Amino acid sequence: MTTVTDRDVARVMQEYGGSFVRALGTAALAADPVNLKKIRDGWPDYWAQYLRMAQQISEVEKQASK
Repeated sequence: MTTVTDRDVARVMQEYGGSFVRALGTAALAADPVNLKKIRDGWPDYWAQYLRMAQQISEVEKQASK
């Protein structure tokens, strides 16, 4: 499985989420480590969903670059 960063997850949230999730992604990109943890801990279901999406996108991009 491809490793993705918190920034990758936040960018996927911004690109593919609804208005609330897009706002969370924007906040996550601006957050310091303490506030990023609050976002991740406050909305774990969203974070997990977009983490999976970021991993899938990364895998597709990896395969496409071969």
